[in-house]
Amino acid sequence: MELLEENDMVNTFGSPNKLFLKFMESKNLDITVDEITEDPLEEFESSLDSINLKQTKIQKEKQQIFKERKVWINIPENDQLTGIDLILDFDSITVDKTNQKILYCDIKEIMITEGGWSKNRFVIKTDDDELVFEINENRTIPLKEIIEDNIENQTHDELDDLLDLYSLYGEGKISSDEFEARKAIIYSDDRYCTNCGFKLDSDSLCCSECGHNVSD
Repeated sequence: MELLEENDMVNTFGSPNKLFLKFMESKNLDITVDEITEDPLEEFESSLDSINLKQTKIQKEKQQIFKERKVWINIPENDQLTGIDLILDFDSITVDKTNQKILYCDIKEIMITEGGWSKNRFVIKTDDDELVFEINENRTIPLKEIIEDNIENQTHDELDDLLDLYSLYGEGKISSDEFEARKAIIYSDDRYCTNCGFKLDSDSLCCSECGHNVSD
């Protein structure tokens, strides 16, 4: 059981993961939990079931972070780690209490290394600043994907929309009528969110539907 726990193969109730047990059955491995070795665990790690399981976990964590719009992190403070919230805004991330703020459009690099027990060291670099903190391992990849998505959204503009539209038309995925209609929307005086397509008020700085920054 200790080996299963080390490899994150137990559920919240302390029982072996059902997908892993199903994998064991498919291999006709009739052994008890206490007899499990590294070999079946390594084989399961490379299996499609394991990959799907990891993707499902990542999606659940992303949904939870989106729901709360924040994630619990540990930052160095007075020679020790202090628990604090990292707030995800529509245009930036902010460390609660310290008010350290980094705009998505200023982020140049995201690095992940091993941290303390069950933690990863998360480093976000800009040209002028660097934010270093520790985060639970299961939230590392989801948070990285969210930040990367938000960086891409901040740099998306009208030219990107046109290129995407011409690409869809060139691949035959939309009709000529739909192509012309969508191109007219892009060139229209009416403003639409480049992230979700929601129609904007004339003085909107961000989309009321998805929160995307539309001030440019």
